[in-house]
Amino acid sequence: MNRALGVNLSVEIGLPLSQLMEGGTTLYFGYGSNLDWSDWKNWCERKNEPHDGLVEIGPCWLPDFTMKFHYFSRGREGGAADIIENGRGHAVPGVLFGMNPATLNAMDRKEGVGVGIYQRKKVRVALPDGTFREALTYCVTKQYVEDRFVQPTEHYAHLIESGLKKRKLPIGELKNAIGNFSPSFPLDKLFVYGTLMEGECRHSSTKQLCNGEARVATTQGQLLDLGDFPGMVYGNQTIQGEVYNLDQVYEALQTLDSIEGFYGYESNQSLYTRTIIAIETEQGMEWAWTYIYNLDSDERVQKIDSGDWRNR
Repeated sequence: MNRALGVNLSVEIGLPLSQLMEGGTTLYFGYGSNLDWSDWKNWCERKNEPHDGLVEIGPCWLPDFTMKFHYFSRGREGGAADIIENGRGHAVPGVLFGMNPATLNAMDRKEGVGVGIYQRKKVRVALPDGTFREALTYCVTKQYVEDRFVQPTEHYAHLIESGLKKRKLPIGELKNAIGNFSPSFPLDKLFVYGTLMEGECRHSSTKQLCNGEARVATTQGQLLDLGDFPGMVYGNQTIQGEVYNLDQVYEALQTLDSIEGFYGYESNQSLYTRTIIAIETEQGMEWAWTYIYNLDSDERVQKIDSGDWRNR
């Protein structure tokens, strides 16, 4: 099934994936201090490890996860970041990198894999165009997780914050983790492009689940005519839509998942997949939840050339 949208060109993207997926490259999701190039390079130089094999691809999100500070790092003299699965509506922003084999070994060493501090974990991250990629990341092992909040140093927190801002990623999840707020729902925007828009048949649901007025927004993709409703898939077309602020994020997404036939990221039976995309508004580039259509490879569907459900 196709679970992709077009890349929004206002987001700074590094090398394309096609140039990296050769020679044993490993995709890596970074969410902590490795968002700061100088911190990574300095560590490598101290340990006589290669640093130039870490190649940035671009910003991304890890849905259903939350950032936590519950591990004390002697090297950082305070709390170090971790991520844990936390269900619907949670999401951690970060960066997708490519690593060659030598750099992967260096990253294992930096994260303390050999001594059992962090461990490798496979995750699926959402790129700015809505596509998902499987990547490697690191999570603190149970042995080192403390049953308390561990305050990070200002310097360590600044490394992460500046890395997020550099990639136009919001810092709400980081601030929530530093403040030890729970639950944390850092992304409360919803992009709609069909029957949930103002004046359409399901707009009453949007009004119940969101607060404030609609704002005009666009993204890149391809709009399909499915009869009574549209579906968005991969493409280079400009899609016209609206963005809203979700009221109660968990409850709103629960209802929207039901409306859109999304049964979870592990399901192959979903009509649509909930993802996170980059959108353009009058305020500039923003991030929002949306639903993309799971187009079967054998399915023949008419395109909406205007990219506008209201002008099909």
